[in-house]
Amino acid sequence: MIQAILFDLDNTLTHRDQSVEAYSYYLAQYYQRHLGEVDVMQIKAIINRIDNGGYPKKELLTHPSIAASVAQALQHELKWHHAVDFDELTAFWFEQFGLHAVPMEGSEQVLQELKQQGFKLAIVSNGGHDTRLKIIEGLNIAHYFDLIVSSELAGSKKPEPEIFQYVCQRLNVMPEECLFIGDHPINDIQGAQNAGMHPVWMEGFHEVDPYDAQLISPRIKKLEEIWQFIG
Repeated sequence: MIQAILFDLDNTLTHRDQSVEAYSYYLAQYYQRHLGEVDVMQIKAIINRIDNGGYPKKELLTHPSIAASVAQALQHELKWHHAVDFDELTAFWFEQFGLHAVPMEGSEQVLQELKQQGFKLAIVSNGGHDTRLKIIEGLNIAHYFDLIVSSELAGSKKPEPEIFQYVCQRLNVMPEECLFIGDHPINDIQGAQNAGMHPVWMEGFHEVDPYDAQLISPRIKKLEEIWQFIG
């Protein structure tokens, strides 16, 4: 019997592309006097090229972090009337990107109902712990969760089994008692399955070979579809 529901963060509880767009609008507004007229969609395109849905390609990263790589690209590709310091732009991402996170459709209602029904809830996300917490703050959903785990906190990252084992130990549940919802076919679905959990694929956010895609089951397009997997 399912005792715990585990969620990935990006493109599971928050919509990454919509979050990038919200952040782009805020950045354009905040730096309007430095930029003058600016195409928000240009800013979004620059960020999306580097961010790649939260899975940046190494060859497009000019710095160790997405934040710094985005800062450099914005510095060089936008027409600034008054230059903004690179460190300021980098810090701006860390301070503001998470706060402009856009929730996945239906996430609030699903979390509320799961909490009311007494399930243990956790977020399991690769990335720095502070950046995970900032996104969760932006979504205003921390109060629903018994545990928030980043790869930085756990000392391992999805799809490695150790991060899933870490969560089970902290929640005091067995892997077979956990339903895991995530968008990445390897990190989330294969990782959770190999750890002995019941994975559910939030499809539509990663390009997958059609043959491989048909092998991934079960799958959902909206979070409210998870009720069919909770007995």
